[in-house]
Amino acid sequence: MPILSRTFYLFSAIHSFLLGLLPIFIPVILWDKGLDINHIAWFIALSALGFLGALYCWDRLRAKGDWALMIALSFILQMILVGVLIWDAQWLLLSIGALINGAAGCFYWSTQRLLFQRITSHKNSGDTFGNFQILVMLCLKLGILIGSFMLNAEYINSLISLSFIASLTGFFLLHRLLNQTDNLLSEQQSKAFSLSKVLSFKDSFHSKSIFIIDGLFLFLESYFWVLTLYMLTQESLLKLGLLIVALSILLALIFFVVKKVIDKTNAQRIFIISTFGYALAWFLRAQLNLQDDDITLYGGMLLIAFLSSFFRLAFNKRFYDIASMNNPIYYIVAKSYYSQFMIVVFFSLIALLIPIDKEPLNQLQTLYYASIPLVFLYLLYGRERDRKAVTHNNTK
Repeated sequence: MPILSRTFYLFSAIHSFLLGLLPIFIPVILWDKGLDINHIAWFIALSALGFLGALYCWDRLRAKGDWALMIALSFILQMILVGVLIWDAQWLLLSIGALINGAAGCFYWSTQRLLFQRITSHKNSGDTFGNFQILVMLCLKLGILIGSFMLNAEYINSLISLSFIASLTGFFLLHRLLNQTDNLLSEQQSKAFSLSKVLSFKDSFHSKSIFIIDGLFLFLESYFWVLTLYMLTQESLLKLGLLIVALSILLALIFFVVKKVIDKTNAQRIFIISTFGYALAWFLRAQLNLQDDDITLYGGMLLIAFLSSFFRLAFNKRFYDIASMNNPIYYIVAKSYYSQFMIVVFFSLIALLIPIDKEPLNQLQTLYYASIPLVFLYLLYGRERDRKAVTHNNTK
């Protein structure tokens, strides 16, 4: 395997394991500490602010080619976040904790996207993302299995120690690879993008509109849907962890087949099918409740997981294919700025407008129903406004 690919997969594997140990349970942790849906929405909005601030710094480190510091910060911020999440002070979680969560996410996701872009082309983006999905599922779910057991048994000190050891080991292994890949990673790095450059981002594929709505769905999935699963599993951390692991194993088997096919199939047809499937997934999320029998409940969860993952596979292939035709780094940075800014807006509105006295599961299901019409905006992605693509804004 080429050295750049090894760096990407190792970075993704270690961070996926770390995310599974504790951060993936953030919505559950917040809920168990007495925060309601409104407070969790504020936490998400503040996390996005932390992401935006960190993104400004990350982009300048990227332009300098300081990969060692970028990767080091991805692990350092992750360790600090784990420490903060253990504290019981709600004010700490809703301020410093949220900002650190956003900064940690920035240095992880932005670095990962940049590495992914460097090892893919339009001919293999679907296959590579499929491999990535399988790797993430395995490592993330191993972390979830261990993390849910330790949280359920209240082995908090052991969980923190394991997270710190994994972080230090990950950085050490990646630092060794960096000595071999530094020149490959640093070559052809564009200068850092100013805010005016980001605001002037434009192409003919409706990318800006898609970036604006995509963050909403990512956080509805990673926070509110995880919380919904927790409620549907009778608020059992161990049961939640086992459920997510079981779903992931089944999905990994499915994606082992799908990932090879997607690059050879009509991309537009796949994207349209996956978008309608994604809309169906949000409808099903709004339908599941505690009165469903086990077959309906767990069968629905598996179908939702497949439809959502299949859409993400098709969406990310489209994103990286479009980005690779223009200025990939510009697209990665612009997507993060637009998505995170709108996360601040969307989730601040949710925090302000959602009824406080309504039953929590019904609150979440109402949000899922409301999000369905926005899903169909994804159908615009990749459809050119003009016959010629707008490229002058996407040059270095």
